[in-house]
Amino acid sequence: MNNFPIFYNKIFDYSLRKGNHIKFIDILKSINIKKEERIVYLTKHIYKETPIRLANRVTDLNNLPFGLSKNHSINKIRTWYLTSFLELTNIKEPQSEKDIVIFKNIINNIYSRHSNTLVTISKGLYELKKENKLSDIEAPMIQTFLDRFYKNRTEIRILLEQYLSLFENNNDENYFGIINLKSEPVKIIYDIINDLQFIINQNRLDILLDDIINVHNNVNIKIPCMENYLYYVIFELLKNSTQAVLDKSAIENNYKPSINVKINSIDSNYILITIEDNGIGIKEKDMEKIWYYSFTTSLFDSENIIEESDFNTISPLSGLGYGLPISEIYINFLNSSKNNIKINSVYKKGTTVYLYVKCYNEYL
Repeated sequence: MNNFPIFYNKIFDYSLRKGNHIKFIDILKSINIKKEERIVYLTKHIYKETPIRLANRVTDLNNLPFGLSKNHSINKIRTWYLTSFLELTNIKEPQSEKDIVIFKNIINNIYSRHSNTLVTISKGLYELKKENKLSDIEAPMIQTFLDRFYKNRTEIRILLEQYLSLFENNNDENYFGIINLKSEPVKIIYDIINDLQFIINQNRLDILLDDIINVHNNVNIKIPCMENYLYYVIFELLKNSTQAVLDKSAIENNYKPSINVKINSIDSNYILITIEDNGIGIKEKDMEKIWYYSFTTSLFDSENIIEESDFNTISPLSGLGYGLPISEIYINFLNSSKNNIKINSVYKKGTTVYLYVKCYNEYL
């Protein structure tokens, strides 16, 4: 690790190169590449693109204000990015099948190494806030950094995940890598309700979701989808609604909690998932804050945070306020567009969330 400074000229050089942003639609289009050529094509792309992304993340971390760059958790992440950068730039571009297998193993190690990045960064932010080195004044600057950092991380992480999956012997014709070409959103929603109930039971809360959540499915639709990511988005939205009705139950007598989930087809391009609850709602002055990475609100011992991967159910990400901003990044990637979550809320009356999901019918 002490030798890392000698490589910073190389990192600086790569950080000046222009990377190519990808969208879900770009990954879907690669289904048209002949099967035997896909891995070769993606290997060349990842070999060229990933070091640029890694170098830029190192530069971002080095330039963090407010003492963030010297924080222990941030240093840990910087070390991960430096290690991964060196591993990729110290090998020649893969040419033979043997080279590609070696490269695949390196990519697998890199993918695993960075799996805890979300929680580790949030831990670093919380530590600095706890030490009074951050205040709400700095929130917009931190927000800008985190948005850029996580958008880039999401792109490259999904690309690597898709690449690694192509090496697996999946004979299910409904799948293209990690993409389920015939994913059913309503099934994802029912899985989420079951998982939420499991978490509720584990925390010994007196609530039965079957009595509260009503699912109205007006379309029998199948879409190409990376289900882990859509699951995360809907899970966060439903979890918020569940918490909202729990909060209202604690202060209002004779209250009957209700959450309605509706799935409708807007047109041939989009479906709309509406989640409407009669919970505690959001104060008007707090509406803008719900999109912030709320590193200032959680009360817990940062030393006891379990650094789990992105989709682990015991990860404390939701408690750190990452739910909505990360959900927005994920759904924007899946839709290959922006502004796909709309939220209306009235304090003490309830909240309605509108989630737009692109269909990509041409790939069915």
